Amino acid sequence: MHLVTPAERIRSFEKKQILVSSLVLLIFFGLALISNTLYIQSVADDTTKLISRFIKIGDFREVSLILQDTRLSKFNSIRYKSSVEGRSFVLPPSSDIAKNKTFWNIVSSDEYSTPVTNELSDGLNDVIIYEFSRFRFVHYAFFIWLILNLVSIPQTRFMKKRLVEQFQNDLDLQKKIAKSEIAHQVRHNLRTPLAALMRIPNRLPATVAKDRDLLNVTINQIKDLVAKLDDKKSEELSSETSENLYSTLVQARHELDLFVPKGIEFRFEVDDMISSCLVTHVPVEMRSILGNLVTNSIEAMSGTGRINVRCRDLGAEIEILVSDSGCGINTDVQPHIFDKDFSFGKKNGTGVGLWHAKEFITSWDGTISVQSTTGLGTALTIKMPIKDRETWYLPRLKFGSNSKIFVLDDQESGRALWQLKFDDTKLLAQTTFMSQESDLTTAIHEIEESPQESVLLFDYDLGGGDTGLDWLQKMPKAATRCLVTGHFDNEMVRASCLEYGVYLIPKSQIADIPLVVV
Repeated sequence: MHLVTPAERIRSFEKKQILVSSLVLLIFFGLALISNTLYIQSVADDTTKLISRFIKIGDFREVSLILQDTRLSKFNSIRYKSSVEGRSFVLPPSSDIAKNKTFWNIVSSDEYSTPVTNELSDGLNDVIIYEFSRFRFVHYAFFIWLILNLVSIPQTRFMKKRLVEQFQNDLDLQKKIAKSEIAHQVRHNLRTPLAALMRIPNRLPATVAKDRDLLNVTINQIKDLVAKLDDKKSEELSSETSENLYSTLVQARHELDLFVPKGIEFRFEVDDMISSCLVTHVPVEMRSILGNLVTNSIEAMSGTGRINVRCRDLGAEIEILVSDSGCGINTDVQPHIFDKDFSFGKKNGTGVGLWHAKEFITSWDGTISVQSTTGLGTALTIKMPIKDRETWYLPRLKFGSNSKIFVLDDQESGRALWQLKFDDTKLLAQTTFMSQESDLTTAIHEIEESPQESVLLFDYDLGGGDTGLDWLQKMPKAATRCLVTGHFDNEMVRASCLEYGVYLIPKSQIADIPLVVV
């Protein structure tokens, strides 16, 4: 299968651009011909009306002068054909000399005739024939087309160059990210078998000393490779900050699900509302920190146990709690676990992991603390401030005595959740429940009559052609428009809510979102 390269796409775009430019030129030429004909006909009609006044009084001298001036500015020639003998004339007189027209003259010129009522000629009509150039306005059309090309083509070429550069930069960044993620995965995958290998040399008998030495050399080489993976940080990735912590946590959960041994019960929970939080962090480093904390928990257990990672939205900050059922940390050791080069419980520990975690979390204005009981387990708590919220975030729903609530959800369970919530706050009487799109036909009129008092709570999937988001876009902007969905983590859904000014409520938060009655 042939993959289309950026260069091929650009060449295809340039061909289309030439074709479109040619079509535009033809359209301009056509418009120039039509405009010229309409303009000439208008001038001819106006001139005929003007000279009709002088014809009525028999002033043919003035008629001749007017036609002469008009001919000089607009026409190739003008023929006045009168039914009265001796009153017909041609301007200029020399146009009658060349009776045989060339092919170019036939193509480039046209005639337009208008009748003139001559009261002096016994009711017979005189005729004025105006000969004009069809291509009078063509050079203006070409000039406009040329200006458009001179303006658009350099800008288009500049944009194409920038797109190619951006494509290359994005490709390079993706390669670096992929290399970093592979290194991260390899690093953690090597640690467990490396720990097992390190126990073998001391158990080998003296009779196989050479084999033991060879094994020690091999182990040291593997340790050096792992150390290089730990120390090799891409400067670009280390400085690539983000505020979308939810995506980082979801990716970390996926990575750790693959890493944690099967004998350990592992749970990684992320509050849905964290998707609305803007938290400054470096995604690669955050995933590395969580990976290191979980690795420490694994090493604190003897093959079986429990590890929980709980990420919560506390309103002003995010809390990440990593707890385990391992051996715990002695009380006298706990104050020093975040010190550089301090290690405990690991024969070959470097003392860098927790220090590294604290350094980065502190640089993000966060904190990390530990609580541990020997023999019961350890809990490490990370807290990071929420810088801001997404525009689509709705902290609470406000209602008044005149509020009208419209719930649209094709699932009975979704409608039941809202029914219980509104029943507790005495808002049930003000609520209209709808299960399908056809129910909206009667509600739309009521919404449009009082949009400021309407609160719309629409599900995303309605089981039909249009989604709840499609319907909310059609509703008056003065209404409180809310999309209630389990697709809150979909980037396209979030972007659409942001674009159209629609609030987004995760379906899991229906029971928790505060209702305020004013």
